[in-house]
Amino acid sequence: MTQKSTFRSLFRMLPGHMFTPNQERETESLCSPFVLQQITLTFAGTSPFAAETTFNMTFPLNDGSGLSGTVGPVVIPAATTLTAGVALINAAMVANGQFSQMFLATQTAALVITLVAKSPNISINPALLVETFSPAVDYTMVPAQSVAAAAPSLEMGLFYVLSTATFPVGAITGTPRGARPAALPGAATTIADLRGVIARETNSTTLSPTFIDGTTFDAYPAGRSIWPGMLRGEVAVRVDPASPAITASLTQQIHVVIAAGVYSHIGSVAGVADGANTLRIDNAPTGNILARVIQTEETFQAFSGYSGRCVALRVNRTN
Repeated sequence: MTQKSTFRSLFRMLPGHMFTPNQERETESLCSPFVLQQITLTFAGTSPFAAETTFNMTFPLNDGSGLSGTVGPVVIPAATTLTAGVALINAAMVANGQFSQMFLATQTAALVITLVAKSPNISINPALLVETFSPAVDYTMVPAQSVAAAAPSLEMGLFYVLSTATFPVGAITGTPRGARPAALPGAATTIADLRGVIARETNSTTLSPTFIDGTTFDAYPAGRSIWPGMLRGEVAVRVDPASPAITASLTQQIHVVIAAGVYSHIGSVAGVADGANTLRIDNAPTGNILARVIQTEETFQAFSGYSGRCVALRVNRTN
């Protein structure tokens, strides 16, 4: 995908746009973290098995067909302990070609198998994992979701911090460029935590359907993009809608929004403080200039109802 000249880009700064030439700016490679679905399968019943028992489990395929696959039959010999029987079932799940493409199965406790999705785009209803034991006796398998899948996108032009998120087994944990996961600031974020600004590389972005609408901001999808974090250089930064106009005055303050209060867009900047909900970055603590305004915030409105605001900042955070 290649960005072409549009009505918006002809007349407005685009959030995250880097004004500084490549050789004069400093960036770091980052990615948008995601969370993989996790499901626990808890087994119960008499141990050991009094007779040879057969286990089968149906599961929905992840191909949009609406069809189901099957793990099994798993033959559990008589006199096998329930824990050992669960181990046989776990091995069958790992060996099943269809099921192992969707989930990594691990026996995490004597009678518990934990399933970890292999993609943030996989999310099934645990109730659709249906088991049968034959003969039935008193054996059961109870599926439950322990972690919901989540893949939030990170919008351009906002300040970010390094994320503490870890990727479960089965996810890609590194890239050739050594990207680290990033996140928006939070209420506990300090000056030392702030890194830089989510900068713009159009080839990796999700653009709104019309690209020039006034409410959908371009973003990096979770799990699919390596994007640049602007550490040092000039970049277009989002301004919170509730902020007063930001000017290039030598006394102009810049505050990053880290929690909702007067302001609502986490990671954007504002010209006036809002207590503990913002962090001052133009001179706080004294002498620590993380960012300064290089030109007055643009006032041109591309069309009625446009909610986007940007200001050009020079950010100064060494890698």
